[in-house]
Amino acid sequence: MKALPLISLFLLSLTSALRASDTPPEMPLSVASFGAAGMPDGSLYFYGGHSGKRHKYNRDEVHGDLFRWKQGADKWETLAKDEPAQGASLIAAKDGVIRIGGMAARNAKGEKQDLWSSETAARYDIATNKWVPLPKLPQRRSSHDSIVSGNTLYVIGGWSMEGEEDPVWHETYVTLDLSKADANWESHAQPFKRRAIAVQTIGTKVYAIGGMNDEEKTTSAVSVLDTTTGKWSEGPALPAEKIGGFGFAAVAHEGRLFSSGVTGQLLELRGEAWVAVAKLAHPRYFHRLLSGGAGKVIAIGGESLKGVKAPPEVITLPAADSAPLPDEPAPAKPAGKHP
Repeated sequence: MKALPLISLFLLSLTSALRASDTPPEMPLSVASFGAAGMPDGSLYFYGGHSGKRHKYNRDEVHGDLFRWKQGADKWETLAKDEPAQGASLIAAKDGVIRIGGMAARNAKGEKQDLWSSETAARYDIATNKWVPLPKLPQRRSSHDSIVSGNTLYVIGGWSMEGEEDPVWHETYVTLDLSKADANWESHAQPFKRRAIAVQTIGTKVYAIGGMNDEEKTTSAVSVLDTTTGKWSEGPALPAEKIGGFGFAAVAHEGRLFSSGVTGQLLELRGEAWVAVAKLAHPRYFHRLLSGGAGKVIAIGGESLKGVKAPPEVITLPAADSAPLPDEPAPAKPAGKHP
């Protein structure tokens, strides 16, 4: 009779352990505004980011570390470092991941900020644990986002920072044909100037979600690129009460498109509207959303409106035809600028 409770406790413990293994452990660096990518085998990578106080940048708190988590592992692995970068993007690629651009601080802590966008890109090779340089970007770029559609890498939005010079907002997006070893970046007209955006793809459409415009105003705009024609159109805007789409993250998962920002609501694009379908336990922005297996997405990094860094969490997705969540009051807009 006494064995039954012990078996029950063992099974409960085993179930809890299995569930826990689905959730990445605490990140070895608590960062916001970083790059992250998920691989087909379920492993997750993150690179770079900023670990200090919001709007305060120095060379010790903008990082160039690359980490990997494999499903079931109790910690992140430390991989090869590369140049420090905040506001970079990281994209899954054949045999590794690709990092693009980002911003680094050249000043020491307490000194006047000296911020520079990067013009470099590189591919991390899993087999050799080394970074392989890719062609330099046509211009320095940070606060952008990137995605692969077909064989083409798209880098959209952002600006160029060069120390004391005024930032230059990009009016072009750039592409790189990953199927060609000798390919170079190509520039294309971009009908908007926005940074701190999220970029994702569904089918032949690339979505540039939210951000801040060159008037320093947050925006709910969603621009859609048809990769078959090269033409842009305006897609369904984010809910206006969600502080625009500043610092949003997005993920395409199981044929569905999701996005989230500082309110903590997970939005799904359904037809011509974004609807709230789930709630993050830790509201955050300047984070990343990644595929987490069947019916799940994973949120890592980022911070709350109060600047509190958030731990990783798994969000269970409702059915595609589920009822949306009820509306919630919008929080106050974040103050200040965020490179």
